[in-house]
Amino acid sequence: MSLSIRWRLTIWIAVALLLALTVTFLTLRFSLDSILSSDLDDDLSRDVGQVSAQAAIAGSLEDADLQQIVDLASFIVVVRRPDGSVLSATPGVDPGVLAPDATEREQVLGGAVLDRTLDVRGEETRVRTARLSIGRQVVGIVQVGESAEAVGRVMDVLQIVFLGVGLGTAAVALAVGYWLARSALKPIDDVAGVAREIEASDLSRRIELGGKPTEVQRLADTFDAMLERLSAAFEQQRNFVMDVSHELRTPLTALRGRLDVLLMDDRLDADTRAQMERMSAEVGRLIRLTSNLLYLAHAEAGRGLVRRPVELDTLCLEVYRQAKDLRPEVKLRLGHEDQVTIQGDADLLKQLILNLVDNGLKYTPAGGEVVLSLYRDADNARVTVEDTGSGIAADQIPFVFDRLYRGTSSRARGSGGAGIGLSISRWIARAHGGDILVSSESGRGSVFTVVLPLKPDGPDAR
Repeated sequence: MSLSIRWRLTIWIAVALLLALTVTFLTLRFSLDSILSSDLDDDLSRDVGQVSAQAAIAGSLEDADLQQIVDLASFIVVVRRPDGSVLSATPGVDPGVLAPDATEREQVLGGAVLDRTLDVRGEETRVRTARLSIGRQVVGIVQVGESAEAVGRVMDVLQIVFLGVGLGTAAVALAVGYWLARSALKPIDDVAGVAREIEASDLSRRIELGGKPTEVQRLADTFDAMLERLSAAFEQQRNFVMDVSHELRTPLTALRGRLDVLLMDDRLDADTRAQMERMSAEVGRLIRLTSNLLYLAHAEAGRGLVRRPVELDTLCLEVYRQAKDLRPEVKLRLGHEDQVTIQGDADLLKQLILNLVDNGLKYTPAGGEVVLSLYRDADNARVTVEDTGSGIAADQIPFVFDRLYRGTSSRARGSGGAGIGLSISRWIARAHGGDILVSSESGRGSVFTVVLPLKPDGPDAR
């Protein structure tokens, strides 16, 4: 699953803040540990100096009251002869735990100072081993030790504090990061919202943002410029389609008229008559296609309806007479027919019914039947076109009214239309305040039902 930019920014802000806190904690911990360890080593240096000073006052280790010196010390003390044997030690402390080996003794007697951390009486203790001198004479080895537990406790407390602060900061960072990301991306959401509301049939709207961040302003201006170009392109396309449709309809109508006149000649042989009938049918199909293209251009241009009383029963009869010879091998008949008059555009309504009938004839095999019916309900008129064709697959039904969509399964017989007839029909029905419903089952035919209100409402109602 892909995360949105808003959540990605939120997570990155939180991660960056936690990384900064981690670096701060590690730096502070290292620095504080170094300072506390340095202070502890300074204390050990003073302890060694204190024991050395008291031994110097006595004059020699044998003559000095070493046990009194050890007992008075507030830290661990072990005094050894140069050979490592113990002269005196803090009560309760095992000198063997602190004992240096031979190599370490040689280093210490040579002037080196050894610092080690040992476990003394169950407590972590920092121990310093140094030589003990009286004047210029090395008389022994002194070991002093102080607890390092305080340093460990400070580190533990610091770790707990930072863990709590880190968890709290993570929660705050997520909340603040989400708010910041949302605020930063809101102008883009505004642009996207306006863009979603703009449809291909209405490219006159513009985003026209003002006072937004520079990057978002550039995006909005670029989008507006693109809409301007698209609007001009669509307008040119509509004008082209309308002009071509007008230019084609006149010669096509004339051509079909001449073909129909020629077909009235009784002297035509059967083969010639059949060829001319097919030519007339194809010219009729071209006329219907140019009419659909013209209506398509009107739909995209937002053409309003010219409403007048329309007798739907008469209109259905005209469509029946016009379409009954389109495919003689398929029977077209009138079914139930009520007398219904509605307010609408007669030309558009006739084209709607003709498109549905033509669609039924097109996808019904030879020997099949298409039935055109008209019903009157309390509030609506219903025009139904029922065929015995191969039906429409269930997964294709939601798309049959999409522009330029052509089914590829049961209804596609290799001679399908341009894919705009049903789209135009739905536009005409909805322009009259109605709609088209379809029910179908593969192998058992389809039923298209046009529902039109008897009393129109809306801005076009008159």
